[in-house]
Amino acid sequence: MRNIVLLGAGGHCKSCIEIIENIGKYQIKGIIDKNNKIFEDFMGYKILGSDDQLKDLISENDYGLVCVGQIKSPNIRIKLFNLLEHMSIKIATIKSKNSIISSNSTIKKGTIVMHNTIINSGAEIGFNCIINTGSIVEHDSIIGDHCHISTGAIVNGNVHIGSGSFIGSGSILKQGINIGQRVIVSAGEKVMHNIPSNTIYKSS
Repeated sequence: MRNIVLLGAGGHCKSCIEIIENIGKYQIKGIIDKNNKIFEDFMGYKILGSDDQLKDLISENDYGLVCVGQIKSPNIRIKLFNLLEHMSIKIATIKSKNSIISSNSTIKKGTIVMHNTIINSGAEIGFNCIINTGSIVEHDSIIGDHCHISTGAIVNGNVHIGSGSFIGSGSILKQGINIGQRVIVSAGEKVMHNIPSNTIYKSS
């Protein structure tokens, strides 16, 4: 079993741990978080140290995974992902056994696919994404790097979502539309048209 080190000890990390334990592919070595949390216990795993100590805490055979959540901004997840890349640390891709993922889809490294998601044929998921619980990414949709498709969101066919975007819980995206980079779609929205980059979309 491969060792994995998780970056970030928060709510999203709890969900990541549950899935990693369930798939049985990785052994969690520990968690990297802020200095004031070192040596504390988090869901039965030790917090090993801070980001600054990452090089000393992870070996060449270990994998890493960014486990910080993302709502308002992807910046922290991007920073940590780039840190792993810069240090040539192998980055895991995690897929829940309770998800349905087409063999004709593409999921890039650093992405986690949570429980009860569906990723259909021809879909492409970028680096370092969160495809959260109960969400659907339909056929031929393209999700850019560092995106978060939140709980219960539905991305219909042939939708393109730019890097760093957040699609809120329960949102429905009409087929064939384009969502720009670093867009925030609020929870529960029905999006029927293109949205330009750097937009917060809320209908009311």
